[in-house]
Amino acid sequence: MAEESWPGLDDTDDELYYDVGKMRSVADDLEIALVPTQGPGGTREGGTGAVEALTKYFSLDEEHIGRWPAASAFAHSVGTTVLAPGEYGPVFAARGERLAQLYQEYVECCQAVIRAIRDSADTYERTNPTQGDA
Repeated sequence: MAEESWPGLDDTDDELYYDVGKMRSVADDLEIALVPTQGPGGTREGGTGAVEALTKYFSLDEEHIGRWPAASAFAHSVGTTVLAPGEYGPVFAARGERLAQLYQEYVECCQAVIRAIRDSADTYERTNPTQGDA
């Protein structure tokens, strides 16, 4: 099998160039895309896409998603069963906590990617000042 030449894997990186401005632009675009996931969760009439909206205004349980097999399975996988007092004894209710946790982890991973892109741009600009464009 023939070896492939990958730019940057050896010391002949004359052709290797990173566009610092473009790197920062990608990080900015990702950050803007995450704006709806931040802050208050909107209202019952219109959620913003924030993690809070999943638990504050919307109940992800069979009552709201459906009782047919696929909907029921989805409701059980994304909801958290919590014990709540009811008129006739304890009632179990789901508020989408598991999905909210996964969604929050997704948002945090995206934020880490944004930081990594910016850190890489800063490092490249600092170590390659003649090629940096910012």
